[in-house]
Amino acid sequence: MADALFHPIVQTWFERKFGTPTEAQEQGWPAIASGRHTLIAAPTGSGKALAAFLTCIDSLLRQGLAGGLSDQTQVVYVSPLKALSNDIQKNLIGPLTEIRERFLPSRAKEIRVGLRTGDTSQSERQKMLRKPPHILITTPESLALTLAAKRFRPHYSQLSWLVIDEMHSLVPTKRGVHLALSLSLLDTIIETPVQRIGISATMEPLEQVAHYLVSSDRREEEGEDQKVCIAKVWCDRELEMEIILPHERFNDPQFDHKQILDANVERIRDLVEAHTTTLVFVNTRAMTEEIVSRLRRIVGWDGEAIQAHHGSMDKTIRLEVEQRLKDGEWRCAVSSPWLEL
Repeated sequence: MADALFHPIVQTWFERKFGTPTEAQEQGWPAIASGRHTLIAAPTGSGKALAAFLTCIDSLLRQGLAGGLSDQTQVVYVSPLKALSNDIQKNLIGPLTEIRERFLPSRAKEIRVGLRTGDTSQSERQKMLRKPPHILITTPESLALTLAAKRFRPHYSQLSWLVIDEMHSLVPTKRGVHLALSLSLLDTIIETPVQRIGISATMEPLEQVAHYLVSSDRREEEGEDQKVCIAKVWCDRELEMEIILPHERFNDPQFDHKQILDANVERIRDLVEAHTTTLVFVNTRAMTEEIVSRLRRIVGWDGEAIQAHHGSMDKTIRLEVEQRLKDGEWRCAVSSPWLEL
């Protein structure tokens, strides 16, 4: 970890917490610190999010120590995933809390983080209007809503960093088109050029992903050089995939639906019992509850280790299911397509 890149407080925290940087961080930090647009493409678990966040945290911390941290949003982090809380806790809230409690003097101004998604309560939204977060975490759809809100839009005028996560799932989709339009609108609001940081899983061609990152930047229209530094880390992983038909008449619409469902549930039970953790996806919320109910009746161990997860559940319950599944406390989670870990 290069000494010149970070404030000694940030560097000390990182070295005590992690020791040495990952390859994605080693490649990404120098480019980000130099102010260049940067695309970090690496597998899950390679420290991409922290690679993007830490330089922003470092700059905000320096402003806070100097007493110059204004009540203005400086970082916007956009992710297509609505279930952001766990990753944000690990890569942003956790580092900020540990740095503040263990290293910062009391005079340092607190760096505020705000989460704006469809789950954000009205009271939290009003609080952000009165006192905007320095770092705003949001989804493409919620970003569009805040840009359309006349009271919130001025908070973007002093934006310094735009971080776009999960670009591999955005660029080729309609959500990606929608986000591109929002970024074009954002560019008409900001008063100074914004550094753009993209985070993506491995995909090709990365040059097109990099172009998406800066395509709405008005400097590109003016002919300025907007080349993006690409930090690429490849890692081959083995994937075992099997297609299973639990019943020989699985696709026969004339056959008894109950018998096919029973065969499906029995096969799912076998898979759950053979593995430590199992994720089961079904088409609807009603089917989620049905599968959970049937599994709990036929398993030989604690049926409460099987949990449902879908959009009709309370946000607190959903987050608890996600976290306890990650922690290995549940044997099985059955979800509608809502689940986003």
